[in-house]
Amino acid sequence: MLLVKALRFLFYYSLSIYSSTVLATGSGSGSLFKTMTDSSFEYSKISVNGWIEATALNASDTLDGELSNGAFFNQKDGIRLNQAGLMLCRGVGCLPTATFPPSQNLLSRIGPLPGPVGELEIGFNVTAVYGEDSQFLRTAGIDDYTFDDDKDNKLAIPQFYIDAYLPVFGGMTVIAGSFFTSTGNEIGLPFTPPNWFATHTYAMQHAPSKHVGVLTGIKIPTSDAFGLLSVDLGLVGGWNNWDERRPTVIGATRWRSNDMATWLDIELIYGDGEGDAFGPAKGGSPYLVASTNGEKRQRLHSSATLTHNVNPDTQISAELTYGSQKGGDIAPAPVFIVEDSKWYGANLATRFKVSEELHTGVRAEWFNDEKAANILWRSTGATGGSVYSLTANLDWSLNPHLRIRPEIRYDKYEGDGAGLFAGGKSDQQFIALINAVTYF
Repeated sequence: MLLVKALRFLFYYSLSIYSSTVLATGSGSGSLFKTMTDSSFEYSKISVNGWIEATALNASDTLDGELSNGAFFNQKDGIRLNQAGLMLCRGVGCLPTATFPPSQNLLSRIGPLPGPVGELEIGFNVTAVYGEDSQFLRTAGIDDYTFDDDKDNKLAIPQFYIDAYLPVFGGMTVIAGSFFTSTGNEIGLPFTPPNWFATHTYAMQHAPSKHVGVLTGIKIPTSDAFGLLSVDLGLVGGWNNWDERRPTVIGATRWRSNDMATWLDIELIYGDGEGDAFGPAKGGSPYLVASTNGEKRQRLHSSATLTHNVNPDTQISAELTYGSQKGGDIAPAPVFIVEDSKWYGANLATRFKVSEELHTGVRAEWFNDEKAANILWRSTGATGGSVYSLTANLDWSLNPHLRIRPEIRYDKYEGDGAGLFAGGKSDQQFIALINAVTYF
């Protein structure tokens, strides 16, 4: 009954946001801004995109309404506000919600495209998000607000960057500022594709969500038979961090088949991991490590993702993840890492188009955090082990303004110490939810 009531609430609440004039524009993202400005900014490729995302969750009785803080942004059952967001952007800075087709053969954090070298293009993006998700999208040293007292919903400015395309070296991009990470299959954009599911992977939990720094991309000349290739290389201030800045390298190699049906992305981030954890909702990494002798405590996180369009109706995606953290020589609290730690896993997902408006998806994941290096695991009393997860959903776009995703998910933890779920009180959890996103 809770899910039925929640669906009815979200449906009518979402529809009430839009007036008939907004619906008449025919495009959800940025439609309100276009209507208010009579599309006078289209020539300059400037847009203001808004969205509201909410989720109604129903947890199994064993969880007492307390969800894992591992794979979900929501941590309690009931109806929760994920995000109320607003994005001011230009050109490719509006991706992936852009209504302006790119005029270049390389996109920052996305990879190479077929076609000739384009012309000089400069875009930008400024994004503000309020809601429960913002606790995981904050940057230490930037999103430190003294007036932000709501324990559930927070305000964050997760993105403010310039994205430039340069017609050199066969195509080159430079993104500078604060931006969502390019590492991993889920790139920190939970309110838009490419994320197929409302809940997230443990691979995403163990990865950074954003950076402050510079990332460049270059399209590499290849033969027609080889496909399309690009490489990324950048220098950032760490994981979700601009307070305790430590030079950190991020990079990637991206390959695309000539028909763009198959994508391969190999990505990594490497740098000193000491001192970049700042506590809940304050940004930083989920790994606490400290040193008394000045020795660097190097951290690596890497991801390899293969995505393939089997046919026009079916897509598959497989991701492998590996990471490591060098242990510290002091533990001010039990959650600090004093042993060299590793984490690794694999997830496989498929998405099938039932109709133009309706998709269905299934995802399976295995993930191992050998010594519970991630504080979201360690804080429950878990000391390391594996978690297995199975997720299934429907993705229904009622119109350009409203997207609804019913989803069920089962997780089971096998390891030492306390359970991973319900604050360490359970080794398994089952959740049913309905996620709704409105675009304007």
